[in-house]
Amino acid sequence: MPDPILRAIALTAAAVLALTEASLATAGLVGRADDPKAPEAEQEAPAPDDEGGTPASPEIETPEAAEPPEANAATEPATAEQVKQFDAAIHALLIGKADIATGSIQALFDSGITDEQLAQLVDERGATDRIDRAFSRGRGLEGASELATALEARILAGTRQSTRNAVRIEEAVKSLGGTMREQMLARSRLMAAGEFAVPALLRAMSDTSNAKLAAASRAALVDLKRHAVAPLCAALMGVEASTQRMICEVLAEIGYPAAEPFILAVANHADAPVDVRDAAMRAYARLGGSSASAASQFTALARRYFDQTLALIPYPAESTNPVWQWSTAFGLVGTEVPTPLYCETMAVACATRALALEPASHDALAIFVAADLRRATLMRYLNLTPQPAAEGEEGSDESTAAPALLTGAYSAEFFATAAGAGVGQTALAMALDANDPMLARALIWVLAKNASASALGSSTAGRSPLVECLSFADRRVRFDAALVLARALPQMGFSNDSLVIPTLASMVKSGGTLGAVIASTEEDRQALAAQLSPHGVASVVTGGSFSEAEGKIAPGQVIDLVIVQGSRSAIDDSVRALRISRSASTAPVVIVTAGSDASALSADYERDLRVSVYFDGATGEAFGKAVESAVGAAGGLAIAEDEGVSYSAAAIDALHLVAQSSSPVFDIRDAEATLLAALAQGESAQRLALAQVLSLVPTESAQRAIMDAAMSANGEEQAALLSATATSARKLGNQLLPRQIEALQGLIKGAAAGDADAAGALHGALGLAPEDVVRLITGATR
Repeated sequence: MPDPILRAIALTAAAVLALTEASLATAGLVGRADDPKAPEAEQEAPAPDDEGGTPASPEIETPEAAEPPEANAATEPATAEQVKQFDAAIHALLIGKADIATGSIQALFDSGITDEQLAQLVDERGATDRIDRAFSRGRGLEGASELATALEARILAGTRQSTRNAVRIEEAVKSLGGTMREQMLARSRLMAAGEFAVPALLRAMSDTSNAKLAAASRAALVDLKRHAVAPLCAALMGVEASTQRMICEVLAEIGYPAAEPFILAVANHADAPVDVRDAAMRAYARLGGSSASAASQFTALARRYFDQTLALIPYPAESTNPVWQWSTAFGLVGTEVPTPLYCETMAVACATRALALEPASHDALAIFVAADLRRATLMRYLNLTPQPAAEGEEGSDESTAAPALLTGAYSAEFFATAAGAGVGQTALAMALDANDPMLARALIWVLAKNASASALGSSTAGRSPLVECLSFADRRVRFDAALVLARALPQMGFSNDSLVIPTLASMVKSGGTLGAVIASTEEDRQALAAQLSPHGVASVVTGGSFSEAEGKIAPGQVIDLVIVQGSRSAIDDSVRALRISRSASTAPVVIVTAGSDASALSADYERDLRVSVYFDGATGEAFGKAVESAVGAAGGLAIAEDEGVSYSAAAIDALHLVAQSSSPVFDIRDAEATLLAALAQGESAQRLALAQVLSLVPTESAQRAIMDAAMSANGEEQAALLSATATSARKLGNQLLPRQIEALQGLIKGAAAGDADAAGALHGALGLAPEDVVRLITGATR
């Protein structure tokens, strides 16, 4: 995997990587572990000897699969100078000498030392506790934390690379036929290599010329358990018949239910030999399979991937995961993709298999659309997409070319729009169920392009997903849904249609982000609140509990960022409370904790990327990175000032459209109170736009408010506001108060000839007696 991609992934988890030991590996987008089909042992992050496995992508040959993986050379030992710099860096971190530590680490990096050589240095020293203490102190050492974190991450990467070295794996497979000691060492290495050992083991198992090695390789594949399943499923349709039978037997012995669709596809394949189909059916029955439809099995598996089922991710704690494919030229080839994209890539692959077997499957198509669009959205967020930026987005000069496996001839937006409104609504329901604001927003704008006005609010399978968005916790989702529904101008009512106009009205004044700080003491609350202002938080509420903080906000207000400090149990209580609240269920959260709880809390919340863990006492820069990590995963702080201006303008335009249409569904009067308040406080340009909307609101209060605004203005703004008042008068007749009419008459009398036109037009629109006009003609006085 290219270093730029690894760096891009590291950016998304930089704060977590910098702060806790457990979080050094949490760069993946992972979700529930409560998979009903996964064995109980897999409900936590799976280990190499757990039961089960991960199904693979379909046997599609891609340009990446056309080149064989390069064999890794054996690792050369570090030089004496590199050893010296490493020891100096560890000692300096332990005694808190930031300048010496940074100098030694930088010299080490400049020397060209590899990650595997660094890992080998740690192994040679054996004092892992001492090295762990050094890095623990280094994370909070001002001036050295960034380089110390980078060194620690490279050591972890080197450890993984060492166990997955292709040369060592090949040597280990050959040693399976050696002495008892050689076999024990070989099996230990292969178990550590996990999925990456499968290609070599599969070749050895298929080699009938060495029966002893083939049998030992087969046994090793079974012992790999879940880590053998993904690559074996990828190879299943591409290998020879005799190997297919063996793979079916191995998968049956491993016993992981997620292999069922792949085995059933072989069993149902008309061109497969009878003995292969029989072996596949026996394996399928042993796994507990009952459905006769491989398409439905693939669809169900694709949905589990979309739901981010933790047990399906081979290495959830790593920044990348392999997707396996079969190449007729080179056999089994793995392409590493960023972990945040792994589940989406696998969901797309499984849904594609389902559609190939059953093209009319609505559910499979909806899962494909949702997973593909979520992947594209995440790729843009990670600067990994070669696709042009979406409408309204700016491209990044720092984008890194994504693996070809993640891209295609057609964009995700193409498939989403071309699939139709029914599929889009189903996909949107999936996004809402997954509490995924970014995907929900993307699908809302897809529906804006391909759905009719009646389809937008219609109910399918007992749900109206776009209407549900009006009650979603994320403000952007609510606003986007209201804009799309208003602009469509439906002629038939739908459930909760009364929410559209108030939601649009609330957008007129949506700027200003709100933070909440939860801590046990007032001193801690104030200190943490002060740290939020540089991060775009306009105001902060505080409390000893989430309910106390939430009680200080206005009804309907949304909390955009939550900082939680306290004991582990208190933090858990606060996070549980805010996740079921109306005001903060999708809010990003930064947990501030002492070192003793940091690792445990990182493990607790590793499946929610909207949560970052900040080590209390670390640098201010690290706090900023923790905020950025949580906020970025949540789609950004809700409505920053510039974005609020854009939303406000879009809302006013939509309200003007509704008011002009005399909609039978929406009542523009529902926005009146909010618009009147904004008219009194807004800037000149916004006041004029608001006056245009209010001029179409059929109430006397709207007309009078516009007139008051006109009399307090001057010049061109006054003329425009007088014209808006005239529009209202032509619609409703004269609703002005006597004082306002007198003010108008005084304005006409005192205005210069060129400035009186708008006032004269209003005078006529109000139907006032022409006496004032006659006096102007004759020059008479009262």
